[in-house]
Amino acid sequence: MTDERRSLPLARPSQYSPEIYVGIAQGESLALAPLVAESPERAMEAARIASERASALTATAHAHEPPDAPMACRRGCSTCCQAKVLAVAPEVLRIAAHLRATRSPEELADLLARVQAADARTRGLSRAARAEVHVSCPLLDADGGCGVHAVRPLVCRSWTSYDAGACERYWEAPAGKQTPPQWAIGYELAQAVLAGLGKACFDAGRDGTPLELIAALRITLERPTAGERWHKRLPVFSAAKDAEWVEANVRPGSSGKTVP
Repeated sequence: MTDERRSLPLARPSQYSPEIYVGIAQGESLALAPLVAESPERAMEAARIASERASALTATAHAHEPPDAPMACRRGCSTCCQAKVLAVAPEVLRIAAHLRATRSPEELADLLARVQAADARTRGLSRAARAEVHVSCPLLDADGGCGVHAVRPLVCRSWTSYDAGACERYWEAPAGKQTPPQWAIGYELAQAVLAGLGKACFDAGRDGTPLELIAALRITLERPTAGERWHKRLPVFSAAKDAEWVEANVRPGSSGKTVP
């Protein structure tokens, strides 16, 4: 469901086959579609459930097929927080609701200004072009930590690294380089859950096309009724749809669902 949606190489044989990931996605879509169909609030609840499901699946996989090395990711290590992040509408709505509930009006206005500035510099860029402009996520706090860590998108939850130095070297000049090594199983599990959440939106008659996070968050913060408009099937997020993802995954003339 994202422009990062590709299989990563496994260091050793794994019980987590492609068929298992597909089954996870299908199961999540069946479980979450009824919630998405009810209301914007219930769609946000679906995003919460999906996030918890990804965490539970990852914890189980960690116990049975642990990473090859300790994870280098720590609070304040935000080197990769300049990548293009895609999210589906329920995730974006959940983040915006969290911000409105935890920020003062002044803090929210300051954050919106940062989101708008970042969106102006990154809107419409491909994954590769976005990596070259080095625009940090506007949701980072003063210490370099994620300011919405509890409600962060599944894409952000999925990305890990064994080597902080390799991340720094990659992001200094990423063109033509391979991304740093990471735990492939955890990545694929979170991506499978995300695919299920996106499909749940489509199955509920709502748009599940992946959105570029900053552009979608700008729209949601600027328009308090964005959730209601999305749920009424109005194209409130049309400017945030990721053209790179659509080009790679949607057949011409189709309804916008992913290519099987």
